[in-house]
Amino acid sequence: MAGCRFSAFVSETATRQLLTKQPGNADKTIECPVCEKTVKHKVLCSHMGGHILRAQMGISEDNINVSMVDPCGFCSQSGHPVQLVKEGWKRTFQPSSSCPFSIIFSIGAAANSTKTSPSTNVPIQCPLCLSSSSDHSTILKYNMAHHISAVHSGLNPNQPLPLALAMAMKITRSEQQALGIPLDLISGDDELQTPASGKRKRAATRSTVHGEASKRSKD
Repeated sequence: MAGCRFSAFVSETATRQLLTKQPGNADKTIECPVCEKTVKHKVLCSHMGGHILRAQMGISEDNINVSMVDPCGFCSQSGHPVQLVKEGWKRTFQPSSSCPFSIIFSIGAAANSTKTSPSTNVPIQCPLCLSSSSDHSTILKYNMAHHISAVHSGLNPNQPLPLALAMAMKITRSEQQALGIPLDLISGDDELQTPASGKRKRAATRSTVHGEASKRSKD
């Protein structure tokens, strides 16, 4: 998803308020608010992405509480929507949140799964919202399937998702494996695997990736 254009409108006042709430030392250690494991702050979002993806795919973890409705990428609870903001003269947008555990990070870097930071749960814009209203909805990648199901439920189920959105939602086999998803729940690399929400999953097949006709299915 690196290189995609992001746009968002946030007032300068709101931007300053959000940015001042974000700690600046990315290398300091922090305790995960969900499992209490100590991790570097700069990888908290990836670590939390593992908790979120496992919960969304029905994998239970002892004493782990993850919200099933728009979980925050830093604390896994609802109530901290992500926004894309631009400060001063900077040309690129950065993700920002009111979550006390949030930290500024590069979307381009976080969108690439690595050994030390396998989760790609980055904020993406919903083109379905953009085409229907002036509301620039920004949703975390792992939450997009639920967003589509809840907000765009009236869409024709036989109409494939926009290609750019389907590609932005893609979770590769290697990413899923690195985040502890059992092999029997993992799809192939060439398929678009998105977490089901409430047992309802829109599956984009290989034909969707290549711009051919496809169908969305319900599990």
